[in-house]
Amino acid sequence: MKIGRQEFDLLRGQIYSLCGLIIPDGKEYLIEHRLQSLFQSSGCGSWQDFYKLMCCGDKAFLDEVISAVSTNETSFFRDTHPFNSIRNKILPPLVRARRSGRKIRIWCAASSTGQEPYSLAMLIHEFCRSTNGLKPDAGDFSILATDISSRVLEKATAGRFSEMELSRGLPDRFRKYFKQHHRSWVLDDEIRTLVSFRKFNLLDSFKTLGKFDFVMCRNVLIYFDDKTKIDVVHRIHSLLPEQGYLMLGGTETLAGYTDRFVAERSGPVIVYRKNE
Repeated sequence: MKIGRQEFDLLRGQIYSLCGLIIPDGKEYLIEHRLQSLFQSSGCGSWQDFYKLMCCGDKAFLDEVISAVSTNETSFFRDTHPFNSIRNKILPPLVRARRSGRKIRIWCAASSTGQEPYSLAMLIHEFCRSTNGLKPDAGDFSILATDISSRVLEKATAGRFSEMELSRGLPDRFRKYFKQHHRSWVLDDEIRTLVSFRKFNLLDSFKTLGKFDFVMCRNVLIYFDDKTKIDVVHRIHSLLPEQGYLMLGGTETLAGYTDRFVAERSGPVIVYRKNE
């Protein structure tokens, strides 16, 4: 069923209030495509009825709506260069600054089906095995991966991926961390134990998350308006210690938005250091 302009405005307004996602003008087809299955299973006779159901729907239904409209594009070691920067620029000072008995905490926001935090966990294992002098241990790290969708978090927690998912970005040297099980590839426990998954909405308070030394919030802010983007970035700033780092996606920038972070170049990548 086609969505009229009035219904489109109501639906995208409700989606924005739920998760901050901006759906631009002319994207009626996007709503129709992503919510069609839910619309049919809901028994609603019109998109107006669907909107009313969203306004009074239970949490499980709203989670399905958010999961359907969210973009969950991800891959192992996505874009490659950011992970080189993490290895060479971010991990060494984090290890040097770590206090005895305290873990280095990393937050992967909007982690989708888990490829990003698991890539980071594998990178940390390799870093700890190859670094001379610093003598870090993988157990010194803790990664929190969050997403707003229960559906993608369920897949992420399982640590089970298809051959196609592995072939999208996973370097051959990291295949040793996977074991084949029937038609799937299961990630080793030594990697999975570094990562904990949690459902979290970036519009909610960050107070329950605790403090972090490094935050990855890649390819997320592009879906927010400026007000929401600045609010999220400033609240991330409050979670970081002095010299803490934030990494955004390749097309995202803080230039002109805030002076609470200092941009530093690491090869082709820009990382943001907390500015006191």
